[in-house]
Amino acid sequence: MSGNPAQLTEEQQAIANHPGGHAKIIAVAGSGKTTALLHYIQNRLNGGTDPRRILVVMYNRSAREDFSSRLQALCGQNSPVVNTFHSLGYRLYQRMIARGQLPQANLSPLPQSLVQLQIWKAIEACAPPAELEDIRARKQSETEAAEFFIDFTKTTLDGDLSAFDRLRLGDEYRYFLKVFRHFEDWRREQQAVTYADLLYDPAMQLKLNPEMAETYGSFYQELLVDEYQDINEVQHFLLRVFYGKSGNVIAIGDPDQTIYEWRGSRPEFLLRLFDGDFPPSNVYRLSRTFRYGHTLSLAANHFIQNNRERADIFCVSGNPEATTRIQQVSAANEGKWLVEHIRRCRKEGVDLGSIAVLVRLWSLAAPLELALLANNIPYRSGSRNTVLSRRELRPLFWSLNIAAGRFRDLPVTRRARGLYEWLTAPHVRIARAVLEPLCERLARLEKDWGKTLLTLMPESLSQPQSKRLRQRAELLQQVEHWRGTAGELVRRQLGELDFLSGIAEDAFNRQQAEEKQQTILAFIQYLDQLRLPPQEALSHLQQLQEQHQNESAQEKADAGTLTDGAEALNEKRARIQITTMHQAKGLEWDQVIIPGLTTHNMPYQPQRDFSTPASVESERRLMYVAMTRARKHLFLLTPPPPKESNNKTPGHPAEAEQKPSLFLDEMHLPLSDLLASALQERPENIDTKVPITRLALRYLAACDYNPDINAPQATVKKPAVGDGIQHQKLGYGRVIKWEDARVEILFSDRQTRRFDWDKLSQHLC
Repeated sequence: MSGNPAQLTEEQQAIANHPGGHAKIIAVAGSGKTTALLHYIQNRLNGGTDPRRILVVMYNRSAREDFSSRLQALCGQNSPVVNTFHSLGYRLYQRMIARGQLPQANLSPLPQSLVQLQIWKAIEACAPPAELEDIRARKQSETEAAEFFIDFTKTTLDGDLSAFDRLRLGDEYRYFLKVFRHFEDWRREQQAVTYADLLYDPAMQLKLNPEMAETYGSFYQELLVDEYQDINEVQHFLLRVFYGKSGNVIAIGDPDQTIYEWRGSRPEFLLRLFDGDFPPSNVYRLSRTFRYGHTLSLAANHFIQNNRERADIFCVSGNPEATTRIQQVSAANEGKWLVEHIRRCRKEGVDLGSIAVLVRLWSLAAPLELALLANNIPYRSGSRNTVLSRRELRPLFWSLNIAAGRFRDLPVTRRARGLYEWLTAPHVRIARAVLEPLCERLARLEKDWGKTLLTLMPESLSQPQSKRLRQRAELLQQVEHWRGTAGELVRRQLGELDFLSGIAEDAFNRQQAEEKQQTILAFIQYLDQLRLPPQEALSHLQQLQEQHQNESAQEKADAGTLTDGAEALNEKRARIQITTMHQAKGLEWDQVIIPGLTTHNMPYQPQRDFSTPASVESERRLMYVAMTRARKHLFLLTPPPPKESNNKTPGHPAEAEQKPSLFLDEMHLPLSDLLASALQERPENIDTKVPITRLALRYLAACDYNPDINAPQATVKKPAVGDGIQHQKLGYGRVIKWEDARVEILFSDRQTRRFDWDKLSQHLC
């Protein structure tokens, strides 16, 4: 959007001219909220407000830097400082130390490696002794889970027990409460902080001392907080502290884009809690998107309206030139489809950097990454580890190294580590103190590791432990003398050790188990396609890995070069982006590809997930964020229709999980495509067999287009008890009871009314 006030939309201009008082701004994706905020600040500065008394808070560093540069370009050097919550917390912490309100601390956050080391020490000190060996079997996942619990607790104000209950954890994890306190004792002894503590420590101190909190409030005349749907309880509390008893608080966000529940964010902060603490004088809406066209606006509206915990906002494409195509692609092999699609794009001169693949789970990216690597298509991963460097594949790589004859060429220390990792995946349930000396002794040999291990079986082992270790020693002998292909070798390893089930047992939760299992299966399928012996397969995989690493290094070396030649070179080296739906928040691309849209993957509903309780609404919000990242093309990849088989009965769970996601039906894609075309051509009559929804009619009216429509009316899905509805005249309500075809609804005026469903459905929005 242009910075010229004359080019602001009516909605943006209303925000820029906000006369004062608290305000809430609900903004759809791509609606130009930044432009509106910039002009609001400019108007406040022009009206004489001291820039030092304007508090601007962005959600992350990237948004802060972008907003700050644009603010200075519009308002010059006389601009307020743009903050993140953590930079604000850092300065608050400094002031509280200087005033003697917090103890001295090094405010450079602890590195994650040290945090995880201390958390593991806390786990070993606090875990029930009888369960410690099993916990050691899943050391990495248990450490990450405890770290998550500690961080989540520090987004709340009510302490660790409240956080434990909110996460609905089982009693077997109650020892995490001790871990939290043990870690906090160590941290305070070290006078150290994590990133979370920059906010948590000041907030807890100010909560316990209301008089102290009052001394930090009422300074700012303007407090503007972007992405308010993403804040947590601690951040909301600190905003109340800074507000004190005077000033204008303006919250900007979209409850439909609340996707960080695992960081403590909830839609209710923007929907209800803000109103309670800062009763808004105005509620503004930015409903016009300039990112995508009518097809995606219609599909996104149809889709997200199925959520009941949301604001009254209706997205309309505000750019008449924007066209966004949505294609549902039925692909049996998504990796093959992606490679062919990228090749077509290259022929058409499409910049690969304008294409993103957004996955719900990292495991869905594994077969895609392998396909891209094999076909020398450059990509950038949002994960710290690309597919070939993921931890769960390391035991399989050790097998390939042993079978290829390369293992004996490694240094003794690496052989010892390799043998330990190989023998403990999945975990053999033998204490490290027993197994490590064995591995160190075996590592001094250059061959016959399995045969030697059989002669070194410790007498102290129980019968089940001896059986498991003997099984692995015999498998190790097979690996050393392998004559088949790499794929056959890894399949033998998985079969002999019941590897996939063991991975699930060692994982902390179902999602983590599935992530690892699916990555391993994708790797095996790739090895099967190679049909190479271990030595050649290993060389091929290492070549792919080095090729990807070299491309990444070259990209970093080219970064910052401003010459035209360098820009052309960078364009030639442009790489598609593979990242998660969560990481895609705030970004946009010309093309967005969303793979793995099955009933199992979306909405993803793990049965025992260590996270905030999953809900279909939160998954719907995540999908909504993902699809609205697209500017020109959105590709939705689904499985092909299931083939008839005599081996599976109808309704078989595995078959059901491979059906297209039910979310696709909620988008009304045929209708969205039909009406988007009609809005371009604007015929006086629309004759179609595609059912028309009330939402679609509302959209056409919002675009000042009212054709005569000859089409069947779409059926309205019956709401379940607890679901929300919107009546054309009576407003919002919630279903509280069904009796046959009659429904009882409690409306926002606190009046309960009963209706015949067939008649009521004709009056719902």
